[in-house]
Amino acid sequence: MRTVFYKSLGLVTLVACVVVSACQKKLRFDDSATPDHQLILQFNPVVDVDSLEFGKNYHNSFGEPYSIRNFKFYLCKVDLINTTDGTKYSINKDDYFLVNFADPSSTHISLDAISHTYDRISFTLGVDSIRNVSGAQTGALDPGNGMFWTWNSGYIMAKLEGNSVVSNQPNQVFEYHIGGFAGSENVVQKISLAFPLNQQVEFQSGRRTLMTISANANAWFGGQNAISISSTPVCTTPGVLARNVAANYANMFDVINIVSE
Repeated sequence: MRTVFYKSLGLVTLVACVVVSACQKKLRFDDSATPDHQLILQFNPVVDVDSLEFGKNYHNSFGEPYSIRNFKFYLCKVDLINTTDGTKYSINKDDYFLVNFADPSSTHISLDAISHTYDRISFTLGVDSIRNVSGAQTGALDPGNGMFWTWNSGYIMAKLEGNSVVSNQPNQVFEYHIGGFAGSENVVQKISLAFPLNQQVEFQSGRRTLMTISANANAWFGGQNAISISSTPVCTTPGVLARNVAANYANMFDVINIVSE
C-alpha cells in the first residue's frame, strides 16, 4: 500500500508541475511576438472635475486661488497588465516622453502593443538615475526642453508653475520643479492605474485603442502631504519637500475613458 501511495503522490506531483509549467508559459509573452495593436495615450489636464485652462483661476483644497502657466512631466516604461492571469507586457523600455500641456502635440503618445486582454496600465513618472548622469541627450531628454538642472546635473521630473495672490514671491508666482534621483532624494514614481470600473479590455490584432488619462493639478497640493501656496510657494531643489510634492502628484492620474476601434 505504501508503495502505491508514493507512486500516486509522485504522479500527482508530476501532474502539478506540468500544470504550473504550462500556466507559466501561458502567462509569459513570447519575446519574439510582434506588436500588432496600436495604443494611443491621450493625457488631459484637469483641476478636479474641470478641464484646465492656462491663466484661468482655480482653487486648491486650502481655498487658495491660483492660475497655471506651465504643467509638464516625464514618463517612460509603459506596461500593460492583466491582473487576472498575471500577464504584463512592457511596451517600451528605453523611450522617454515629455508631456507638456502647453504643447497639444505632446499630450498624445502612440505606442505599439501585443493583442491581449488587459485591465491595468502602469508607467514610470520621471527619469531614472542612469539617464540623469548620462550628460546632454536628445529628443524628449534634450536640455533645451527646460527640464534639466545644469547646476545639479539632473532632470526635473515634473513641473507646475503659475500665479496666486497668496504667494509671497515676486509677481506672486509659485514654482514647483520636482527632481532628485539619488538615494533618499529619489522622486521617481511608479504609477499603476486600473481601467474604469475595473473592466477588462481586449486589444485586438490590427486595431487600435484610445486611452484617455486625466492629470489633476490639484493633486499637487493635497493628498499625503499638505502643500499650500501661501506657506510653500517654491520648490526647486531635491529634498524632503520635493519628495512630499512627488508623493502627492503620484495620485493625479486616472484612466477616464477607453475606446477601441
